[in-house]
Amino acid sequence: SGLHANGASLARSVAAELGDGYGTLLPSGRSLGEALLDRSLIYCSLVRSLLSGQAGIHYLSHITGHGLLKLMRPRRELGYVIGELPPVPEVLEFLVAHARLSASAAYSTFNMGCGFAVYCAAGAGDEVVRLAAAQGLTALVAGRVEEGPRRVVLEPLDVVFQSEDLDLGPG
Repeated sequence: SGLHANGASLARSVAAELGDGYGTLLPSGRSLGEALLDRSLIYCSLVRSLLSGQAGIHYLSHITGHGLLKLMRPRRELGYVIGELPPVPEVLEFLVAHARLSASAAYSTFNMGCGFAVYCAAGAGDEVVRLAAAQGLTALVAGRVEEGPRRVVLEPLDVVFQSEDLDLGPG
């Protein structure tokens, strides 16, 4: 649903370089400032449904700062192979283009339309999608989890994040 907590500093930097700043119009006719204020989706109802259902939930994660690197948050030697990505919100496409970010930088900075990740038992993805739809949320079975090495593979973009890319702790 837009920026969430991803890349607010970069958004301010991009706006500062635009002639109309936050008043710059996006292709849809909305202003950048208006689009940056889109409400973040809240997933509490979905989580409640998932935890009380039969989807075999293993892990849940918001995708906020550091984008899809957050898929590696569990400290286990697992690979997260993403075969399908959701549509990218217009405001994020705009920021990525104006900041001249590569796909790798964009997906490790912004959520790029991925606000929440549900790790469930094999074969339970369709049930997760159904439960999300019942809450008015759009979801998709994006990929799979494999035994090590610890990494995220974004197949549609030919982007791979390695374990050390998520080393966000103090050195």
